Amino acid sequence: MRKGRVFTKHDYDRIRNYIEKGNGSQRMEAGSVEVLRRELVRSRPVDPADVRPNIVTMNSRICLKNIGNGRKEFYSLVFPDSSEEKESLCVFSKIGAQVIGNPIGTVVKDSHAGENYLMIEEILYQPEAAGDYYR
Repeated sequence: MRKGRVFTKHDYDRIRNYIEKGNGSQRMEAGSVEVLRRELVRSRPVDPADVRPNIVTMNSRICLKNIGNGRKEFYSLVFPDSSEEKESLCVFSKIGAQVIGNPIGTVVKDSHAGENYLMIEEILYQPEAAGDYYR
């Protein structure tokens, strides 16, 4: 049986709140809410100080590598109210919902551009690893 993803208690509560209240529903892609709802149930929320530095958390800056062509893209994982920023990836997008709570090396499917697969290659910044527990 696969273990659930790792969410910080803060991320867990905010994501759940967004889902329950429908905050930012215009930015929630079809299917992403269901994926996140399912993962929240299976997850194990941890204290922000205890999250491993190889786990994607909210406001992490990550590098996603296209497995097919090697192209790298850099994003900050954000909530809907911050997703207007350049190079941001909303947690309620299809890709965002797949990367949150997963470690470096996880492969996700990008259905926007056909059948591309992206690997979480690197976490350039993770708030918790930097001691920014409430960012």
